[in-house]
Amino acid sequence: MAGLAPGERRLEGAVAHYLGRVLRLRADDAFVAFDPASGREAPGVVLKTEPDAITVLFGALRDGTARPLRVVAWIQGLAKGEKCDGIVRDATELGANRITIATTSRSVVRLDAARASDRQARWARIAQEAARQCGRSEAPPVDGPSPWADALARAPADAVRFCLWERATMPLGPALFGALASGAPLAFACGPEGGLEAGEVEEASSRGWAIASLGGLVLRTETVAAAVLGAVCVFARAFEP
Repeated sequence: MAGLAPGERRLEGAVAHYLGRVLRLRADDAFVAFDPASGREAPGVVLKTEPDAITVLFGALRDGTARPLRVVAWIQGLAKGEKCDGIVRDATELGANRITIATTSRSVVRLDAARASDRQARWARIAQEAARQCGRSEAPPVDGPSPWADALARAPADAVRFCLWERATMPLGPALFGALASGAPLAFACGPEGGLEAGEVEEASSRGWAIASLGGLVLRTETVAAAVLGAVCVFARAFEP
């Protein structure tokens, strides 16, 4: 919430809609507000609700208390239609710290500069909405569309990096479990519908990405992020102090 400050405040527009209609907060309900510009948060309590507004009282500002996220990057091959919308939403809710949409050889969609900018802005809005929905204090940045090689290069070198490919011989499970046990940050890359070309897989391998398979089932590209990041969320808890 931009301009977060202690004291009473009457909120309108999208914020009021979210608090009153989506979260269904009523008088005396408590919540926590976060200002992404400053990285600070404040406790809040609802004083009064109206059809198009909500009056709240914010307490003293404090440093944000977001938990560190294990997945530092999710790279997604540009997919058709609204598939990337759902992938951005799922990746945000399941803990990705950065999302990059990558153009690949089998990406059916071809975007000019103006359309690419519009799509990127749309994905950023979806990430912000998903972050509010799941209680994250800050939405992940969404990059792209970017060339596949550029997207791979952006992933932190200290992360354990997995490129997901249906023809890989190494199963993801044991390697992912080992990475979680080590406490290392994680990065994943996934192709669009139709998968990745062999040359793109070789590009990932040459940059230090492990080429891994999800098993015998070939998932839709819009299912992969939910399956993989859901597993990370579940099994990472086993290694938390």
